[in-house]
Amino acid sequence: NAFMRTGDAARLLSARAAATDLGALLLTRTVDGLLAMNAVMCARWEEAQEIIDRSAEASARVGDRSAHRYLLLAGATMAAHRGRRRDMDRALAAFRRAGGEQSLLVPLRSGLCRAFGALLEEDRERAAADLEEALAWEADHPSYYYLSGRYGLRPLLRVLAGDADRAELEEARATPGGCLAWNRQFLELASAVLLGREGDAAGAARRMASFDGRSAPFPVARHLGLRLVADAARADGWGEPVAWLRSAEEFFYGAGVQPVASACRAALRQAGASVGQHRGGWDRIPSPLRSSGVTPREYEVFVLLPERPGNQQIARRLSISPRTVEKHMASLLSKTGRADRAALCEFAAECAVEPA
Repeated sequence: NAFMRTGDAARLLSARAAATDLGALLLTRTVDGLLAMNAVMCARWEEAQEIIDRSAEASARVGDRSAHRYLLLAGATMAAHRGRRRDMDRALAAFRRAGGEQSLLVPLRSGLCRAFGALLEEDRERAAADLEEALAWEADHPSYYYLSGRYGLRPLLRVLAGDADRAELEEARATPGGCLAWNRQFLELASAVLLGREGDAAGAARRMASFDGRSAPFPVARHLGLRLVADAARADGWGEPVAWLRSAEEFFYGAGVQPVASACRAALRQAGASVGQHRGGWDRIPSPLRSSGVTPREYEVFVLLPERPGNQQIARRLSISPRTVEKHMASLLSKTGRADRAALCEFAAECAVEPA
């Protein structure tokens, strides 16, 4: 419950350790599935893959079909959230062979996996169709899997398309699913769009500030959300759509998700904003950091952290503002999954990085 409400897997890790100590292997594999999906949602790809590799085969070997299917779906969802369509299709084929299409995981397959993947291909029509498919399935098969998009991503896309009003949005917010961290970030975006459309720029800004906090654990969803609402913000004259598009473009360029990066660049040109060349330095970023979306500028901050400098010191070294340093630090904490600044500094030291 704590994981679903906040995105923080700390108590899940404690539960797994306790289950392992007790020899409760069934529970251990179940928690592994949840930990894998959490790592996917938080863009910790190597961690997710390690869990899947460790547990998927073991669960199949002992006939734990429920845990096995969930782990396979986590693998498919990871491929979708990285914009890797072929890998997603292969993983979903394994999910089908394991009986996934006859399980209660179907809405997650349609929404959290396929619809999200479609958005990373800039195919909103297909994403909407996948979300409607998940909703139709749930109408006949009541489900307790609340991450299918019904309570977050679907309302956002419907608001952006002009198909949903405030009443529909508030209905989603009032549900248990609408209270979960993953879903609430999309609902905050949807609310911001409606407020901006109504001319309430201040109200929209407050919702975006709330989104900023709620989306921190989920870097891919965060930047996708910024890309999705930027056009509406520009059309209705609220928010900072150019800054959002720049942030999303840089993130998805670094993550190798070219359809979204290209769409952001096109939107920037339409907004009359300059679209410069990418800064050099991507090849200097270690692969685990690069795949987590760490940018060259964030990496410049990261390599200074073994010295444990303050924000003012970093700002002077890099000729940027302390506020910019603060934003880079918050982004690094989110992307690396570290709990606090001290842990991030320790991680930087462990990477044995020499300052540039």
